[in-house]
Amino acid sequence: MAKLRVGILGFGEAGQSVATGLKKSATAEHPIEISTWDILLPSNEKGAPLKAAADKIGVRTVGSAAELAQASDIILSLVTTEESLVAARQMAPHIVKGTLFLDCNSTSPGMKRDVAKTITAGGGRSVEAAVMDLVPRSQHKVPMLLAGKDAEELIRKLAPYGVDMKSVGDDIGAASTIKMCRSVFMKGLDAIRMECMVAAETAGVTDRIVSSLQVTIPEINWPVFIGKKLGGAAQHSGRRAGEMREVATTLRELGLDPTMAEATSRRLQWCADLGMKERAAATRVPGSITEFVDDVRAGLAAQSSAKAAE
Repeated sequence: MAKLRVGILGFGEAGQSVATGLKKSATAEHPIEISTWDILLPSNEKGAPLKAAADKIGVRTVGSAAELAQASDIILSLVTTEESLVAARQMAPHIVKGTLFLDCNSTSPGMKRDVAKTITAGGGRSVEAAVMDLVPRSQHKVPMLLAGKDAEELIRKLAPYGVDMKSVGDDIGAASTIKMCRSVFMKGLDAIRMECMVAAETAGVTDRIVSSLQVTIPEINWPVFIGKKLGGAAQHSGRRAGEMREVATTLRELGLDPTMAEATSRRLQWCADLGMKERAAATRVPGSITEFVDDVRAGLAAQSSAKAAE
């Protein structure tokens, strides 16, 4: 049987996770060939780790967006939120007519439609995806909501590899609208936990706050739960802040004032600007409230020192 040729546009954590899962799920009956292009690949410093990861997974790296387009029956766009439309514009002039392009990036419905128009103008067939959970945890089986006239065909092509994809209709933007509205709640909780616990530690009342939460909602082990969630915030606040800016755009498109979305974005960006992700990579991911707040204090101290040196 002919191999399904999948191209992954953007080979960061999400791209690598999806590629790993797809490769493991391939069989003799349903073989797969995966290629990838990332704008960082030509860089000796930043491209080397990506090439090493690709070699380990069994993914072929290519030298340009044009080469990826020629090597793919399906292209999965897994770039950053800010680069979603840029990546589509780079791909569109080279895309082979009829190629399925799955936009997996966390952007507003309006941006999804702009990407779809760009790909369609180049001869491709665009489908949007709203990724509804953490990609590294579930890899290619992460739940996704799809929208677009060709969503069902794309699902059929990837179904033999165990994907968890559901179509919510033909209209581009329908899936991302669901995700963006959900993110007001989910990412808002990230910001609330962060602000509450930093304030509680600063005031010396953390134990009382956590004990009170335990009484109110006893089904949750609050110290463990909050510690785990703060650890995730330390690693992913920058990406989530970008997503919340798209959420704010979505709410404006709906005619609503994005009060909570904008506040959430600011708090998450504050965390990212403290260098929490870099600190977690260099030392350890914070696993408790105390460790998280210690890292916040270290980040604030570093910012203060940098300003004093200016």
